[in-house]
Amino acid sequence: MGDRTFPRSERLTNANDFQAVFRGGRRVERPSVLILWREGQGPRKVGFAVSRQIQGAVGRNRARRRVREAYRVSRQALPEGVQVVIVARAPAMGGPYREILRDMREALATVAKRCRQATEA
Repeated sequence: MGDRTFPRSERLTNANDFQAVFRGGRRVERPSVLILWREGQGPRKVGFAVSRQIQGAVGRNRARRRVREAYRVSRQALPEGVQVVIVARAPAMGGPYREILRDMREALATVAKRCRQATEA
């Protein structure tokens, strides 16, 4: 398993951590996901949320699972020390998984690029 798992140590688990990212984070928007992020210390951490546009618990849970899996296979693009909240949007519930994966990879690459630019400046 090793690198394929998504350990608890990489998750945002505290409501205060989520709120800190929501309040002070920068945004990257794609059709199926909205990524809010901020630079921090320590390992990269991620939390997941679902847009209120998705009605019903079944739909929200499905969207969350699909977005979480897309993040899990794409997370190596994200540098250490970044805190991220990924918000699943309506297309994440029923759209093709490859589009969610493409959106996730593009968004994480954008976050990584902006982090590199901030450290170089």
